[in-house]
Amino acid sequence: MPARSANWLLLFTASGLAALAGVRSAAAVEAPSLQRVGVHAPASCSDGLCVEVGVALADPGQPDACSTQTSIVADVGDQLAWCYTLTNSTDHTLSWHTLSDSLHGDLFAQLHQDIAPGESWRYIKLEVAGSVVDGDVAASWTASSTRPDYAVDDGVAFAYVDASDGTLLDLAGGFSHARSALVQAPFPVDLFGTRSDMLCIGANGAIQPGSTPCAIPMTYAFPSTYVTSAIAPAWSGYADGVGSVHTKVLGSTPGQRRFVVEWKDLALDWPAMPGFTFEVVIDEAGGYLFQYLSMGSGTGDSGDAGGQAIAGLQADGTTAQAYSSFAPTLTPGKAVQWTLQSPADALTASASVHADVGAPRLVLPVAQLNAFAASGISVSQPIVIGNDGNRTLEWSAGEYPASSVAARPRRTVARTAFDASALQRHPERTAGRASRASTAGVLGGTGLPAYAVQLDTTTGAQDYIGFDLFAPDAGNAHVILPDIDLAGMNVAGGDFVDNDFSREWMLDYYYDELYTLDTGDGTKTLVGWPVPQQIQPGEQWWGAAWDPASGVLYAVTNSNNGWSGLYTIDRQSAVATFIGKIDTGTSTVIADIAIDQSGAMYGLDTLNDTLVAIDKASGEASVVGPLGVDAKFAQGIKFDRSTGILYWTSYDASGAAAVATIDPVTGTPTPLVPSGDERQLFALAIARAGGDCTQPLDAPWLSLSTASGTLAPGAPFGVYDVTFDATMLAPGDYEASICVFSNDPARRTQPVIVPVHFNVVPAADDELFADGFDG
Repeated sequence: MPARSANWLLLFTASGLAALAGVRSAAAVEAPSLQRVGVHAPASCSDGLCVEVGVALADPGQPDACSTQTSIVADVGDQLAWCYTLTNSTDHTLSWHTLSDSLHGDLFAQLHQDIAPGESWRYIKLEVAGSVVDGDVAASWTASSTRPDYAVDDGVAFAYVDASDGTLLDLAGGFSHARSALVQAPFPVDLFGTRSDMLCIGANGAIQPGSTPCAIPMTYAFPSTYVTSAIAPAWSGYADGVGSVHTKVLGSTPGQRRFVVEWKDLALDWPAMPGFTFEVVIDEAGGYLFQYLSMGSGTGDSGDAGGQAIAGLQADGTTAQAYSSFAPTLTPGKAVQWTLQSPADALTASASVHADVGAPRLVLPVAQLNAFAASGISVSQPIVIGNDGNRTLEWSAGEYPASSVAARPRRTVARTAFDASALQRHPERTAGRASRASTAGVLGGTGLPAYAVQLDTTTGAQDYIGFDLFAPDAGNAHVILPDIDLAGMNVAGGDFVDNDFSREWMLDYYYDELYTLDTGDGTKTLVGWPVPQQIQPGEQWWGAAWDPASGVLYAVTNSNNGWSGLYTIDRQSAVATFIGKIDTGTSTVIADIAIDQSGAMYGLDTLNDTLVAIDKASGEASVVGPLGVDAKFAQGIKFDRSTGILYWTSYDASGAAAVATIDPVTGTPTPLVPSGDERQLFALAIARAGGDCTQPLDAPWLSLSTASGTLAPGAPFGVYDVTFDATMLAPGDYEASICVFSNDPARRTQPVIVPVHFNVVPAADDELFADGFDG
């Protein structure tokens, strides 16, 4: 299967339309498809193959509408509909199709669709414009009646590459013959015209490109029905735990790189035989080189030299090219080169459209302001604002408090156990004081507004609720959407995004759905289908968190063998991108994740009952500290980003449920209040914004001469005075921030923060300060 585009690919067949209506359709999500249409004469033809390309603003009411306009003026963030139409004007049926363009790259490759003479077929791609484009977008459609195959040459020179100094793969999952690892290649690997940079590498001498799930069994036939496609230098059954598999990248120049996968010192499982070392060298240009260093005992015994192996390339479950099949032909020192050949009847036609997709781009060349003056003096400094984009920039700025969430160093402290006895099941009310409760539908006041899914373990009912974290009893909660499980929702985790508290973004672990729930009436809006890459069998979504520092939505998966994975989720396309295993050096079950205002990520590990700190770039993790309680089942952790406090909706092995805070430096929890017996709260989201740009600062010592403006493309930088007034200030250091908001798409929800520092010294008669000092 081709690697998925970073944009959401909507395929408008009947199943695709059903998917848009809220019905999950594997066909609509997993594979490109074409729609038969009737069209007028296409715009561009070559040897009987005709292609027409159109682009327009998308119409949500007509998702299968195809525009014939050949130019578009739009802004980044607009929804666009790209339409590609092929007409077969030859005298024979065309069955294999590849489409690409200069903006999106490969849209699909070697798609099987019979198009008879005179027929026209259409492919539509909807996307939210994500980048600036100014120029022609050229599309190329190649079609043939036969699938491409490979020329095989076993007379090439043997030049074995030792990859043992490269990356050692951690093969896991499945039975012994299916131990595998999902690896991202440095470039898309082309197999029979289909490209993917994700490779499932098996311990048994085979690779499956674009594989989900990743588990390659042994095979007794070729092509194999157990895999969709395969690169197989020596596919067999090797002894579990014997030998190793390594990868290595050769070269660094794009287009000229090679990727080596080496199986080293394997032993045949049956008949038992050691001494198998071989490799495949994958060329970025599309070729494969199989090389065999040692292939068994060398004595001609059964299984020696590939007698129990298959060597070849498989396109799908019905098509493959074999070089050797259970024959002793894979002798040491042999090299076999595979070179892709285009079908003799391949035809290509091209067409183009003009796209002017623009955006303003905010530029702040002065990153911070530092001023110095004596008491009684007023000074000024400029703030400089520019527009490096090709659309008009609209901006505004204001004075805000300095950051209140400071980076804190790790420190060693005494660990305090979580005292369950402090969590009274029914705390007594103070005489004469009304009980605290959140007004239905109105969360705020002196409490801490939050939302979650509550699971009543005595009845199994799951409700989506709004509640006060300081008074979380079920009787105080406002049920927004009851019985979500009966509505087909299987919520794994969620969070608010972009400080928008009108809807919570949710992940579904059963249907692999990303959707939003309206916090007012519980309306569900489907976004798409983020599918875990099944790096481990049984991998499912568990938790999610939004990163206010980068604007990225992160998610975590778990499998049934104590393995947790970290992903990002594209909020437009819903595509899930694997970052890495959440690796603390031992097995983990990360029940939820939380990210503070500065972008630091934490996870709650219910297998080891610890708080862990997670590197967002790699998944590498370290234990912060023990929780002191046997945490079980569903949990929730999230930061109140306005205070930097980490909250935990806990549930322990005894069935006690509570709200606690956790010190992110030590991992020590502090119980606050019970949340109800046999009641689990998860998919926790706290409805309070954080950061430096939420509440303006009342600072009479700091003012901007101009608080807003516009800058046309190419306009000179704007220079605006910022006044530092020490006439009423005592000596000391004063901190603040200037937050610059704009319509720059990259900054709409993440204003640029310019730190401000003002140092005021005692007044003096020194002439240095007579007219002020600009520092």
